Amino acid sequence: GSSGINAEYGDKMKLFLLTALFGASFAHTWMSCPWSFDVDPGRPADTTGPCETENVWHGVKYPNEYKAGDRMKVGWTSNNHAGGWVRIALAPYGQHKTHKAFDDNVMKISCYGHDQRPGGTVYGDCKHPCNARPGCEYQAYEEDNARFDTTVKIPHNLADGDYVLQIKSAMSSHPHFYYSCAKISVTGGNPSLTCPQDKLIVAPKCLKGTAVELKEYTKNSKPGKFCYNKDGPGYIDADMYRVPKNVQCDPRITCAVSIDGKGCKNQDRMKDITNDWKPEQVCGEVKPAPAPTCEDGVKNQGEERIDCGGPCAACPVTMPPTTPADRVYSKFDFQKIAYPSEGYLNGNAIVHVRHKVNGWNLTLFFDRKVEISQYWGGKLLSVNEFKTVYVFKNNSWNGRLKPGSKVTVGFEGKFDLGAVDSPNLMGKDFVQS
Repeated sequence: GSSGINAEYGDKMKLFLLTALFGASFAHTWMSCPWSFDVDPGRPADTTGPCETENVWHGVKYPNEYKAGDRMKVGWTSNNHAGGWVRIALAPYGQHKTHKAFDDNVMKISCYGHDQRPGGTVYGDCKHPCNARPGCEYQAYEEDNARFDTTVKIPHNLADGDYVLQIKSAMSSHPHFYYSCAKISVTGGNPSLTCPQDKLIVAPKCLKGTAVELKEYTKNSKPGKFCYNKDGPGYIDADMYRVPKNVQCDPRITCAVSIDGKGCKNQDRMKDITNDWKPEQVCGEVKPAPAPTCEDGVKNQGEERIDCGGPCAACPVTMPPTTPADRVYSKFDFQKIAYPSEGYLNGNAIVHVRHKVNGWNLTLFFDRKVEISQYWGGKLLSVNEFKTVYVFKNNSWNGRLKPGSKVTVGFEGKFDLGAVDSPNLMGKDFVQS
């Protein structure tokens, strides 16, 4: 009785204290890579848009100069918040003072970010820098999208001149959008090149938390008529593996915006940011990630699933192909318990047999890498090099099955942190060996 009431009261107090603590911090965000209209680390945020006030003294000190085809790092300060999305758009300078100019020229939608470490994100908040990516590093794969940055490609069909890059986000529990812009100069484009407008804006799966719905980002938004290949439309992230020109930029800015200043200074290379107004790291040679292929075991280059769809061969509907008439099971259930923030997965495959079986093989095909460390109910027969396809065989005591019986194979495994969802079972099968 009283102990339950006290526990409930304690939980409510923890929530109240966390809310009060984070609420007292900087409740906003802005673009920190490339250098925004205002690079003052103590600046206010803008909720009116489409851009903050262009500060002549602060914003033009550090020019953002790019060539068509360059990749550019786009990052924002977490300011102790997590969850939601970021919409990125590009409009010609001079036309950037209306929301419509950006609504009609969206480049992509990315995840806002969250601290993926165990206990790092609580009630839609985290302690800045929230495991954000430091300078000299960059997002090289589409699924690595939770670290408060991304990269975009400068379109090939832009005329030489100045443009404005805009980010728009309503992170954490904020009911309204925040806006921030950067002025960039582009050369080397081919304005005579024309590309059709995509039909829709593709958005990644992100930790939503208490943030506004994704539909609020896509409402009134249209993809720009950008050409990402020299001779045609292309895909904005097809060459995401390339090093962005401004890779040295560090979107984390400063520990002055953190609710845990002492802890912030102990984070990776935060002490190496010597100028809060121009936050960056001194990089040695930054080598590009391996170019994507249709055999690299990674979902990239616009693939629908790992190494299939998009520029690769079509994804299989089932794996491996068996018809209902010749399969030995009537039902195949897969149950899982997953903790994305910890990268832990517990799964159970439960197969209901309809024919007599003398020895069996069970196949599990995941949509990304899973490191299975323990398993039961069967023996591990094989695993592919990408650790996405596991084949189990029966033990000596459960190889002979009668019609109507069932067999269970369970496992524990780990998967890479960074994605907000756990690995999904893309294919499964159970056959007599």
